[in-house]
Amino acid sequence: MQFAQSDLRALTVFRAVVEHKSFLGAQITLGLSQSAVSFHIKALEDRLGYKLCRRGRAGFELTDRGAIVHAKSKALFLALNAFESEIGTLKNRITGTLRLGLVDNTITDADLPIHRIIARISDKAPEARLELVIDSPDALLAEIANGGLDIAILPETEPYQGLKLSRLRDEMHSLYCAKGHPLFTADEADISVQRVEGFDFVVRPYANMRELQYFPGARAKASASNMEAQAMFVMSGRYLGYLPDHYAADWVQKGIFRALLPKEARINSPFIIATRLGESPSTILDFFIRELAGLASETLHRKKPLIGK
Repeated sequence: MQFAQSDLRALTVFRAVVEHKSFLGAQITLGLSQSAVSFHIKALEDRLGYKLCRRGRAGFELTDRGAIVHAKSKALFLALNAFESEIGTLKNRITGTLRLGLVDNTITDADLPIHRIIARISDKAPEARLELVIDSPDALLAEIANGGLDIAILPETEPYQGLKLSRLRDEMHSLYCAKGHPLFTADEADISVQRVEGFDFVVRPYANMRELQYFPGARAKASASNMEAQAMFVMSGRYLGYLPDHYAADWVQKGIFRALLPKEARINSPFIIATRLGESPSTILDFFIRELAGLASETLHRKKPLIGK
């Protein structure tokens, strides 16, 4: 089977449907109508000679062959992106597609202003394309390993086969309660580790129970898949939970959240950059990494105390 431009377009639509787990998600992402998405999927199935996916009351589901096509298409698009990048290099232009993965709540972190890099890419590399995915650390690592992402910024994790993990920065987390919780109005002198351990905690599975390191006798009664879910439990006034200080700052200022034992129980959460091991970066990925390094250096110098002060 020889591929035509229309086949690549249909594969692009198919990948969008799979990654969003719905035709609607692909419509929104690609700016296509429902009939156009259906047309491309049907055209690709006709070209290949078999069904790629099923739609029904149970939702969207890949067939066995559809899963294989999706997996193989990642390698194809990686190769196309690398080719486009190399051609751009010959013309002294930054081209290609960068697929970036982040964990949620990054937007409130003044020390990691990804929006500034997005602006730089738009200004300096108008021919490049940027795709941004927000997901859990485990999902981001898996996507980099299988070619779905090019780079991710996430909390430190265990070594992952085939990936290069580089330390980027540290993020500080504190234990919070919300208005309505018994500890919200308690005197500082009356708050101790032992008293805190008597209340229910919410934790994130991917934090590997580090959130209870200062409270070994605490009860983890709720689980949150991401930081927004964690904040929702805390805001209920029934749970204690760790949140990044930059993320909780607005609620603290509004008198909704309160940090507990801020001197004794803060957690340092290292952040890392994850990329594929042994793979030459595309021009757009190289540009992003250099911009990220510049921001990290800028943040370090901004926080470094002046001599004699």
